[in-house]
Amino acid sequence: MTPARAIDPLLARSLKGEALPEEEAMVREWRRTAPENEIEYRQLARLVEWAARVPELIEVPPRPSAAELIAPGRLGPRVIPLRRRFSKVGMAWVTAAAAAIVLVVGTSFYSQVRGRPSAGSVLGIREIATAKTEAATFELEDGTVIRLASSSRLQVLAGRSRREVALEGRAFFAVAHDGTPFVIRTAAGEVAVLGTRLDLEARGRDLRVVVVEGHVALSTARQRTQLRAGEMGRVLNGAAVPVVKVPDVDSFVEWTGNFLAFQSTPLHDAAREIERVYGARVDIQDDDLAHRVITAWFRDKSLAEVVDVVCLAVAARCSIESGVVRILPEAHGGGR
Repeated sequence: MTPARAIDPLLARSLKGEALPEEEAMVREWRRTAPENEIEYRQLARLVEWAARVPELIEVPPRPSAAELIAPGRLGPRVIPLRRRFSKVGMAWVTAAAAAIVLVVGTSFYSQVRGRPSAGSVLGIREIATAKTEAATFELEDGTVIRLASSSRLQVLAGRSRREVALEGRAFFAVAHDGTPFVIRTAAGEVAVLGTRLDLEARGRDLRVVVVEGHVALSTARQRTQLRAGEMGRVLNGAAVPVVKVPDVDSFVEWTGNFLAFQSTPLHDAAREIERVYGARVDIQDDDLAHRVITAWFRDKSLAEVVDVVCLAVAARCSIESGVVRILPEAHGGGR
């Protein structure tokens, strides 16, 4: 298999249509090697498509003159606001997404570019299966993000007015808020959610679901049970067992590795997970800021990349020093 660091320049040339025939063959081989490679290629292709549309989506005014840039009686430059259709956070996201290759939603830019998703597949893929030594991360068309564990299989069940998948194995779900139930079907029962994050493992007639955020309904042929954040529900041989409180939810999601997914998650909760994954301390120095929400997902990104995007999404200023992340409200004037 071609190492990822070696394939990156080839991917760039392929996506721009500049690759030689032998380079295109290498890219095709890399895409066939693992499901996650194909997903990553399609995500990159989508970002390239969005980037190409930026000029259509932004109204840029004529370049200001030197006189306009200097306010009378001041030595410093004056800020000349651009006429644009999107918020500052939405525009800043474009640069951050291109640099970090993450999909950040919840900003006005993303929601308007994307529009309402159609029912269907995982970036055009109906089924994802992982081998014993691999995992896969992908986003559904409705914005739901899934981290599929090794030796697992997930099918996207297409439908005009439904959001359904079938799972055999283990997966972490960060379900997008859509107003319609998202249903995860397994041989042991089904889990229905509106917008939440959960870890689910299903093997034959056994099932275990741990709710990280929000609440879900776990149904079997004979029983329907409601679970809330910090609770675990189980089905053994087709029969539901009593719900239990989980003292340490984080221990159930450690298998996801260097991965984070948030769906309208309050910043204070996102900070706790950043601390878990990166071993850093996050200090949010404003109560209002702590309750702002973020919708984003990251895979194999550095702490600095994650913090940069998070701070853009919540319109905050951030710094990292000696393993401590400090998040403060935007200064007057909008500087970071």
